Amino acid sequence: MCAAPGGKTTAIAILMKDKGEVVACDRSHNKVLDIMKLATEMGLTCINAYKLDALKSVCQVKEILDVGVEILDLEVLNPVVTGTVGSPNEEMKNNDMTKCRNGTKLMQTENGRKTDGKMQLNQSEDRLKAVHKRNGPGRNHCMGGRVRTSKGYFPNSFDRVLLDAPCSALGLRPRLFAGEETLMSLTHHAKYQRRMFDRAVQLVRPGGVIVYSTCTINPGENEALVRYALDKYEFLSLAAQDPRIGGPGLVGQCDLFDGKFVEEWLTESEAELVQRFDPSSTLDTIGFFIAKFNVGQKEI
Repeated sequence: MCAAPGGKTTAIAILMKDKGEVVACDRSHNKVLDIMKLATEMGLTCINAYKLDALKSVCQVKEILDVGVEILDLEVLNPVVTGTVGSPNEEMKNNDMTKCRNGTKLMQTENGRKTDGKMQLNQSEDRLKAVHKRNGPGRNHCMGGRVRTSKGYFPNSFDRVLLDAPCSALGLRPRLFAGEETLMSLTHHAKYQRRMFDRAVQLVRPGGVIVYSTCTINPGENEALVRYALDKYEFLSLAAQDPRIGGPGLVGQCDLFDGKFVEEWLTESEAELVQRFDPSSTLDTIGFFIAKFNVGQKEI
């Protein structure tokens, strides 16, 4: 989630030895192009990049299927089409299959839907693509400069999710003294991140892993988010991280303006499981934060 410009995405793909599948999503068209370009330059084929807003990454059946019949029995294999980076014309690996009341099976594809062996294009953009490829090699010489748009994923679709959340970036040294952020804006960042984290929890299957990270030193976007996650989702638990290089998280709470602003942080045992990197420490790094969660059995 929020995968651009692709450094962490390609690092994960390398650790996976370019096997399995890494789905990298970002809401910016140009940023998705950057991910695709980097993956192609590094020769990584297990990465599939899509234009997708993280807040819209969890979808329901009715949001995916554009079917003019009543659905009786749903057999969905994958809510979005996936392919190999650098080969857009190859046959897609997975297709959406829906079994309708009359027994007809409908296959959702990238350019439309196919029923009874006939293709029906269902989007104007796809119709244009079916006529000719407009963009040629494109500025990035990668997939014709085109970007695939995802309609989202069903809950419990992924083994692991990395949410490298948009943040106040107060850990980046050039911005430490810029004074661009206010208490109100920092609070806004925290609320935005919580909404994204809620989507991440929905997308990970029981037994999976969520990693949450930021490049800020603001505890409201770090420890307070972890506190929110553990209090809201009883099936989440903090996991130990290896390697462990950073320092512990912040313990206790923040109380400002006579109780008008209160943030709950971590207990001592919880603080030892997260990693906080402070630019003022002897590690000589930028400021950032990492929390790893194990996902237990979810309640129905």
